[in-house]
Amino acid sequence: MKILSKLFSKSPLDLLAKGDRHLESESFFDARTCYEDGLQRCSNSAEGQDLADKLKKRIETANYKLAELNLSEAEFAFTRGEIRKAIDNLELVKTLTYDAIIREKAEVLIQQCCATDDNPEEQAKASDCSSCSHVSGSDGSDSPHYDESLPPMEYYDLLIRQLPIEQYLRYSELGEDFACAYIATSQDRHEEALSYLEKCAGITDQDIYYCETGKILHRLGNDQDAEQLLRKAIQVNRKNTLSWYNLALLLIESGRLDECLQVLDTMVAEEYMPGEAMLMRAEIMESTGDHERAINQYTQLLTTPYARTAAEKMYGILLLTDRQNDAAVIFKKYLGKCCH
Repeated sequence: MKILSKLFSKSPLDLLAKGDRHLESESFFDARTCYEDGLQRCSNSAEGQDLADKLKKRIETANYKLAELNLSEAEFAFTRGEIRKAIDNLELVKTLTYDAIIREKAEVLIQQCCATDDNPEEQAKASDCSSCSHVSGSDGSDSPHYDESLPPMEYYDLLIRQLPIEQYLRYSELGEDFACAYIATSQDRHEEALSYLEKCAGITDQDIYYCETGKILHRLGNDQDAEQLLRKAIQVNRKNTLSWYNLALLLIESGRLDECLQVLDTMVAEEYMPGEAMLMRAEIMESTGDHERAINQYTQLLTTPYARTAAEKMYGILLLTDRQNDAAVIFKKYLGKCCH
């Protein structure tokens, strides 16, 4: 039996190739499954770690494509008046990617859906998470809609699948108190989330504890303490991509764009969620009227999984600056009939 097992087992390279075939045929979920299986089988050698990095990037690509697909399905459902189905797809979009543009589109459409929806009870928040045994539908935040029959830890796993793969693997090992805190945060029950996080102090990895607490404090409007905690998380573990990302968001929302650009430059240089960082950097350039640099930044993204998002933003700038011919080229190559 051991001989047969070795003969029919898949190596990480086999799973990478199989995942690529699924990705090419637009079977994005199957592709992600192959990449995740391959990642679990990578060795600790230098060659194995190089392959692991490649698989992580493929997982991000598959998740991005799944987010795009769910966004398209949500738009179609909305036009047909299937509001609940549209909301379900949109909430799933936000669990799959940190891409700022796609998440913004999902949020806008969720608001339109909620304005149309005649049944506000479906937007009710979760009940008490003291045993983490009852979690209900979303109110339009980051949490995906689901029914109460879904076990809480399965719901937690669904939530953390939006994270970069290295963080997903870390978060999946944390306990029930942390899971309850994360679920509460996703549904804007921030005070409750903080009380659960306090139980995790000294147990959860320090960088994760500081990052998640800082994220909640930022949402509560306590930016000074939030920033201190996020920077402390980076000091503890410089490679925690979520600490960098949340710090960048805080600086943007505080209007400290020059400081944010420095953070984003570091994220790109050290490959901490570089695609998201490049998009955020381009958006800052666009918002400050530096259209040429924004176009150059979006152009660099046209060969990445963020090509469509970059093309949409670039298309708008080109029209705004009366470069219709260039806009037509971008439209034809990247946007086709689906440009919005």
